[in-house]
Amino acid sequence: MHLISTMRKRLKKWQENQLLRKHGCTTWGAYYRKTDPDYDAKAKTVRSQFVGYPYLAHVDYTRVPVKFDPMFGDIPDCKEILDWCETNCRHKFRNEWERVIQDHFTGEYMPNGIGGTDELFFGFKDERDYLLFTLKWS
Repeated sequence: MHLISTMRKRLKKWQENQLLRKHGCTTWGAYYRKTDPDYDAKAKTVRSQFVGYPYLAHVDYTRVPVKFDPMFGDIPDCKEILDWCETNCRHKFRNEWERVIQDHFTGEYMPNGIGGTDELFFGFKDERDYLLFTLKWS
């Protein structure tokens, strides 16, 4: 009996690892982030990338804490912001660093891999989470 349950556990673990490997992930957190149905990485604007998140917040680059690395210089570190979100947000949220340019006519941010600036965006499912976040970080 013990042998059969051990074999079932090994088979289940092997199937899970195959699924993760198929999607190019090593952890379940990375898998859920990659297969998030509320985020579309191929969209034309940042607003349309966060398609399932009704509230989108942009964190100004000057508000992001910076760590100094002797080899690379100043590196933006959003761990403090993410820890705050993990603690205070009641519903689902998502953050993304995007290299963007801002459209002069509409004011929307558009992803641009060649030039532009690196900006931090947060999408929220809940209005309360969005309001608390913007009061704290924007």
